Amino acid sequence: MKIGIVGSGPSGLYLSIFLKIKHPESEVIVFEKESKLSKKLYATGNGHCNLLNKNLSKDKYNQPVFMAPVLEKYNYAFLEGVLKSLGIEVTSNGDYVYPLSESAPSYALYLKKLAEKVGVSFLIETRVIDYVVKGSNIEVKTEKKNYVFDNFVIATGGRSDPKLGSDGSFYGVLKKHGYSLVEPRPGLTPLTLNDKDIKPLAGVRHKANVKAFLGKEKIFDENGEILYKNDGISGIVIFNAESAIYRHKFPKDIELVVDLFPDWDFEELVKRLAHDEGLNSKFYLDSYLVEPLQKHVLARSKGKDALCVATAMKNLRYSVKCHYNFDYSQVTIGGVSLEEVDENLLSKREKGVYLIGELLDVDGNCGGYNLTWSLISAIIAFKAL
Repeated sequence: MKIGIVGSGPSGLYLSIFLKIKHPESEVIVFEKESKLSKKLYATGNGHCNLLNKNLSKDKYNQPVFMAPVLEKYNYAFLEGVLKSLGIEVTSNGDYVYPLSESAPSYALYLKKLAEKVGVSFLIETRVIDYVVKGSNIEVKTEKKNYVFDNFVIATGGRSDPKLGSDGSFYGVLKKHGYSLVEPRPGLTPLTLNDKDIKPLAGVRHKANVKAFLGKEKIFDENGEILYKNDGISGIVIFNAESAIYRHKFPKDIELVVDLFPDWDFEELVKRLAHDEGLNSKFYLDSYLVEPLQKHVLARSKGKDALCVATAMKNLRYSVKCHYNFDYSQVTIGGVSLEEVDENLLSKREKGVYLIGELLDVDGNCGGYNLTWSLISAIIAFKAL
């Protein structure tokens, strides 16, 4: 059996390893248009490579109905076992799971060496420009020569972070083959705001609760650290909010509501503020907020008494202008419609063609959910092959 895989991201790399371990007699060739294998993997988890999440909830994905049975079958214990079968030991920080090295470059290098050990062949700096299904074979065309395979797996990723090789260039090929795409959009990015008073806050961090409203409908609610920018707001919780927002296509009238002290209810915060103001009226807020954020809260407060200040602290409202572009995205929202593949991620249009990983219209929140999907989709295709 001869299998061609286009894309050396995590899904393609995992699949190539699985196939050669089980079918050592088979020829597995991975095509990579970049000069370096799996470039995007080097940046995952802020360089620490967040492989999995112990809390694999379907609600962390844009396709909860599709993911529910998938995650029931491929739960965390199963996936950890798969990694251990490859000699990959893991460590965790809460629900976040990392390779023991906690190094994305080391993990990428390990997978590359493992793939080479089991006999995977790599064609680096080789761009696949098209393919043709001919009976029971698939002819894969590159800029240099053509190759013939029994099965062909498309694992090119989405369009996010083009500087790491995920530029969406293969979408054009798939459109030519008749595949329907959910319009790709940047996922897990900062948000730009319409508010003009946030520029002085650039660089300020604070733990908070963030809610997002589409009109009157609440579409997001999560705690995490926010990071103000010159033109907007960032942080993991904001990345997740951005994906939740833009899974609604291109929504308007989005409002963020930020609670700077979610661990205290309103009455408790008023009580604490009143007490501390009585002790040190001129500087009591220094123990609550850094100075730029103090000024921001007071400017938005209807008064300086504890009741008004607490109201502002727990109810900072921002109008969302847009998300950052693909250069800042960690994942692609959208991609090839799930209607184009069967339960094995085999194309319904073309015999012997599989589509896996971020290329498909599946995206998750920060926290290992997207690398989890890369691993699961590779396992699904592997079992079918």
